[in-house]
Amino acid sequence: MDYNGTNTSYIDKRSASMAIASMVIGIAGMVMSCCIYPAIIFGSLALLLAILSRGGEMTFSNYAKAGIILGILAIVCGILFLTISLITIYVEFGGFEGYMQYIEEMLEEMGYPDSYQSYDFYRSL
Repeated sequence: MDYNGTNTSYIDKRSASMAIASMVIGIAGMVMSCCIYPAIIFGSLALLLAILSRGGEMTFSNYAKAGIILGILAIVCGILFLTISLITIYVEFGGFEGYMQYIEEMLEEMGYPDSYQSYDFYRSL
């Protein structure tokens, strides 16, 4: 029996699993790219898993490369949507206070009570 050899099959399987998980999480990040925070979180996880799947090797597998690309795209899309939404809030409403005032006005027009009055649940029945 040769005890000096290393068991590379376990390491290869683990690396392949992490690379595939990286790609799947990168795809999930791209699907949720219109939701700002999940896109950034999933993109970061995809990058982390792709880097960890490399192990001691100097090259990435194709799944890990796809995970890196999708993770970077998800992060960029999340940051892009965040930037666009902040610019829209400042241009259209003059800042967060104007936006919150607009939301309160819309709620009052729809008949919702304001936050200073108690709400009677049985009144609408």
